[in-house]
Amino acid sequence: MNYEELYGKAIEKIGNGNYEEAIKYLDEAIKENENDTRAWIAKATALMDMKDYENAIQILDRVISMDENDDFVVALKGVALYETGRDGSEFLNKALKMNPKNFTAMYWKGVIEGKAGRKENEAELKGQAAFILFAAGGDAEALGIFREVYDLDVELPIRYECGVAYASMLDYAIPFVGKENAQRLMDEVDEIIEDCWNNRDIICKSARALLNEMVGEEPEDFVVEDEKDFVFEKLMGVEYGEEEEN
Repeated sequence: MNYEELYGKAIEKIGNGNYEEAIKYLDEAIKENENDTRAWIAKATALMDMKDYENAIQILDRVISMDENDDFVVALKGVALYETGRDGSEFLNKALKMNPKNFTAMYWKGVIEGKAGRKENEAELKGQAAFILFAAGGDAEALGIFREVYDLDVELPIRYECGVAYASMLDYAIPFVGKENAQRLMDEVDEIIEDCWNNRDIICKSARALLNEMVGEEPEDFVVEDEKDFVFEKLMGVEYGEEEEN
């Protein structure tokens, strides 16, 4: 197999959680072309999934020496350092300086803030990361972070905005689950919606528009200006409707 075939097979194995097999294919791909960073990065992420952070760091250092402008790799090194008990803040900050919308660096900065007891900073960072991640196509991954932020005991707009997004996504899932799970999800959604409704005055306009729609009120108009607005517009189905018309 050539490089692309080996790399593709490795990504398939990673998707199935078969990291050891993936690494075998990646090692073969690297032999084919050691200058293509994709296989190196995939190997580092596979090692991190296996919690082999020390070897992952060595590979990430090699990739950084090959391409010091890859903010994703810089962020990954920050995460790997944190997971080994070291301070990864320098690399997370560097990644965000390179790309202010690097959701990996943003989320893990939130983790560090939370460990230090700064829950409000944690909520802001993780919440922003979730909206950026969703807007980039990672809606499934963002779902868990929305819930994570909502569960933080902080009285901030971002908490309730994440709650609205989470409840809306769950609401869409209810028709596709069994009766027992559906009732549980309905109860969970109703509880979150009620809480967010009671705090609707502090959330952004786009979140309030979606919340209004969810409770049967007339949604207010808003202009999409950032990732939050994009996410709430998408959850309202506005964007999908426009695509259908086109």
